[in-house]
Amino acid sequence: MELEGRNGHLIQSLGDDLFKNVQQSKILVVGAGGIGCELLKNLVLSGFQDIEIIDMDTIDLSNLNRQFLFQRKHIGMSKSQVARESALRFNPRVNIKSYHANIKTSDFGPDFFRRFTLVLNALDNLDARRHVNRLCIAVDVPLIESGTAGYLGQVQVIKRNVTECYECQPKPVAKTYAYCTIRSAPTKSIHCIIWGKEELKAQFGDVEDQTLEDEEVSDDPEIKRQEDILETMKSDYPKWLFHKVFYTDIFRKVRMGEIGGKKIWEDRPPPIPMSLEVALGTNPAVESQEGILEEQKVLNLKQNAELFIKSATALQERKLKGNFVEFDKDDLECLQFVTAASNIRSWIFGIPMLSQFEIKSQAGNIIPAIATTNAIIAGMIVVEAFKVLDGRLQDTRMTYLAQKPSAGRLLLSSQNEKPNKNCYVCGSNFIVLKLNTLEFNLKDFVEKILIGTIGMNAPSVVVSDALIYECGEGLDSEEIAQNQKQLKKTLQEVRIVDNATVDVSDDSQELKLKLVIVQSTEFPGNFNIAGEVPKPQVLAPKVPAKTEVPAKIEEDDDVQMLESIEGEPKKRKRDLEILSPDPKANEDDQSLLVSSNVDLLGGNKVEVLRLEGRLEGP
Repeated sequence: MELEGRNGHLIQSLGDDLFKNVQQSKILVVGAGGIGCELLKNLVLSGFQDIEIIDMDTIDLSNLNRQFLFQRKHIGMSKSQVARESALRFNPRVNIKSYHANIKTSDFGPDFFRRFTLVLNALDNLDARRHVNRLCIAVDVPLIESGTAGYLGQVQVIKRNVTECYECQPKPVAKTYAYCTIRSAPTKSIHCIIWGKEELKAQFGDVEDQTLEDEEVSDDPEIKRQEDILETMKSDYPKWLFHKVFYTDIFRKVRMGEIGGKKIWEDRPPPIPMSLEVALGTNPAVESQEGILEEQKVLNLKQNAELFIKSATALQERKLKGNFVEFDKDDLECLQFVTAASNIRSWIFGIPMLSQFEIKSQAGNIIPAIATTNAIIAGMIVVEAFKVLDGRLQDTRMTYLAQKPSAGRLLLSSQNEKPNKNCYVCGSNFIVLKLNTLEFNLKDFVEKILIGTIGMNAPSVVVSDALIYECGEGLDSEEIAQNQKQLKKTLQEVRIVDNATVDVSDDSQELKLKLVIVQSTEFPGNFNIAGEVPKPQVLAPKVPAKTEVPAKIEEDDDVQMLESIEGEPKKRKRDLEILSPDPKANEDDQSLLVSSNVDLLGGNKVEVLRLEGRLEGP
């Protein structure tokens, strides 16, 4: 009687049949972070009785402002396990099983996914999203994908042969900057921030090579004199480092331009070498920053110099103890070093300095996560889940959360797109691959193309029914040794040549693809890949501009700032309707984080963004 009373409002809202389907369904939630916490809470309050949740992350202090199933006492503990315990307090009768694990391991393969009625993604990285997408397509289990970026959000229903999958549309390419610009001629704050991160890695990381080390050498007596002065300072490492990167290296750069007749600074003032003594002796007038939070204050040159010495001293002590560092936006000493280093370099090159808060956002490539955005998107996931469980797949919608209201509404919806016939995951399974088979070796083929770009975990390669390479568990020592020999060979040597058809597969994803090889010298040291079905007798069809996906995207709890993708996205203009209880809307479905103006209710305009790639999750 108590249970019926608890669920009375759900039965009344959903109806007896749908409520029964909800209670009998088995749900997998992938991710227990920003969206995942809200989603798990919603599920246990919406009648779901059998839930499993997986996340490989642990709870960090920075999670607590939006992941409300966690408290300060939980810092360092498993997200999935704590989320389970907290959610059970809302409804102790629900069966929740948690996994503190990586969804990409062999324990969570096709057989694991077949057990579920529905999979709900609450992930924060491209790699895992693609993996879950492929498994759900392979075993024909509906998937609801989601993501947030600041005030923007999106929910997408994916069903094999019915809707487009997560990989039917191209993904964004991370913004890159020229090495020479970063090292020699920065013009923007981001150039100096990237330099600061690289300097952190070079000085305090576990690396042998120093990417940004100046390679210019000279017999000029002035440069030699400065280098001799620098040599006398080695006993005090932080001061030596300051003088090296902000005075000696800059002096050399300017001097080399002068004696070499280079017109490097023709269009802008040359950089100003800065010694520690001069920096500490400055006392520039600054505008009042009263009432501004400490990390949002812009430090002057003297304060940045002091911060540089302080952070470099602390990081050097860590390194001497064997504790090498990598940049982590939540590691205060790392953040302070990058803040000070990038600001001093900005001053030297005449670029405005920034606050620690601004540098943290840019250095971590993040857009601050908004708790209310996560809550809205988690709610819409459950709404779409109800439709799927009610057998109304045709009524599911791609739902967008906009930053600014349009006609008084923030939620916009569109019809789900049909599968892309050229998608190599759910479409043709053909890929046209252009590369130089004489230069590429099998190791690069496996690591850069099959794993890095296509996103396989454990690929196997077959040419003309002959097994060329095999990866996965259960290989004996002889097979492993044979694989290592094969990896050193060029593609020509293993019969991956022009016009060849290569069969590649990944049992962990139940994914099988055919690669049509086109010999080409058009991309030296690189390759061009497209998921188009080749026409008969034509092995080198025209393909769109290359769209590569980073092999690995750093995982954290915020959202990476996505840049526009290389190549023009496909545009489909349609009418768009505001989300309603019975939406019948279409929309202009643009590419990822690429905006488009579309008609709204026959006259108004609204900007719609497709948000995919690395979005808010754990």
